[in-house]
Amino acid sequence: MLKRDEVRGLLPYKVQSQFDDIALGRVLGASRHIRMIGDMFTAVGREELPDEEKLKRCLLVGDYFKETRGKSSYAIINAINLMLGPLCKNSEVKDTGECIENSIKEYFESSKKDTQRIISCFKNIVDRKHIKTLMVYDYSSTVEKCVAALETPVEVYIPESRVIDGGKPFVKPFVTAGHKVHFIADAAMLTVIRKIDAVLIGAETFYPDGSAFNMVGSDLLAEISDLYDVPYYVLTPFLKVDMRFCQGVFKEVIEADLAQRLAEGWDESIKEKVDFHSLELVRIPPRHIEGFVTEQGLIPAAAMFQAALAYEEKVSLGGRKK
Repeated sequence: MLKRDEVRGLLPYKVQSQFDDIALGRVLGASRHIRMIGDMFTAVGREELPDEEKLKRCLLVGDYFKETRGKSSYAIINAINLMLGPLCKNSEVKDTGECIENSIKEYFESSKKDTQRIISCFKNIVDRKHIKTLMVYDYSSTVEKCVAALETPVEVYIPESRVIDGGKPFVKPFVTAGHKVHFIADAAMLTVIRKIDAVLIGAETFYPDGSAFNMVGSDLLAEISDLYDVPYYVLTPFLKVDMRFCQGVFKEVIEADLAQRLAEGWDESIKEKVDFHSLELVRIPPRHIEGFVTEQGLIPAAAMFQAALAYEEKVSLGGRKK
């Protein structure tokens, strides 16, 4: 795999800042990252380059994000395969740039429809369950869109998720939507859980066994929710299912060095003698999950395996089956 700066150099200048936003963690959320990667592919397709070079650059950029960002979110891998699939499968492409642009457009049109179905399902749950107070943990663009789309204002508790400051991006859209927002320390989740009607997380990835992966702290919140009988929902498109689970291929353990976030201003002579490494991504077992809110509806964790297999039949490596 090429190094970060080598991959960055393959991109037109106008999208290099988007590359940096993902690589340096300045922008959060797999859905946002997929949108930005699509912009990069489109920009490469519009360059004055031979068709073979355009395809080569897109594949190299795609491989880089599969090997980096894809380790935490399999949706990145699925999305890149779907976006670039038509180019890889069709050897008779005459205009690579046009093919890239059309493929990206088709992917995002389909994705937009999926998101609207998730929002509709979520609204039905809120209405039927008479949900008035929510807790959301760790930024997810899917969760943001669903909660922001509620016409009737609700109370929303946002734990700070300080490992990556994953609560802050929720604040503005929820305030703008007219919801009553509480921004609390992640250590205070237990103190308010009795007030909560439902807990929402997104998912970096999920397995067909009904387990989900998300930022550290999501597991703690799942345990607390279970203890106090608060339903715990995972809002996610099926794009994020990792079917490698069925071949015995499991996610790598992902750790983060939190020295800069937790020890800013410390005496360096002390700081260098302390280990700040922590798990970044954790698994939430099916027993804690009330259900997955997806474009196919509300799927109980126990029913996820069959639903995931059905989805896999619709999607092949490199594109959707007709």
